[in-house]
Amino acid sequence: MAVKLGTVDFYQAMADALNSDPEWADKGKNLNYRMVYNYEAPIEGSFHAKFENGKVIEVRDASPQDAEEADFVISGSSDTWAGVFKKEINPTVALTRGQLRVRGKMSQLLKNMSAFQYVITAMTQVEFE
Repeated sequence: MAVKLGTVDFYQAMADALNSDPEWADKGKNLNYRMVYNYEAPIEGSFHAKFENGKVIEVRDASPQDAEEADFVISGSSDTWAGVFKKEINPTVALTRGQLRVRGKMSQLLKNMSAFQYVITAMTQVEFE
């Protein structure tokens, strides 16, 4: 069943897919981060996801405090997010072009790039409208 892009339902579908994936349990076992995904116009919203030892243990709408406390905040237009999730935009290219912006410790992001890329792959498998 398709979920709406830019909603907590989208992120819950991502979490469900990852949490039922044994490969993710291994790839994500070292991820212990709180992330906020910001959507900018035309669809606006912020979503909090907490990753802990190969599981996504919490998904919800993000508060301003969540954005302040998150290990990583990734921001971009909803059109860019849709392009990434439809595999029309490469997320690495979007980062280098400034279409997606990351706030957080880049050394930690790069150290765990394989796991973070796996999260993006899971998101591309969520059916959305």
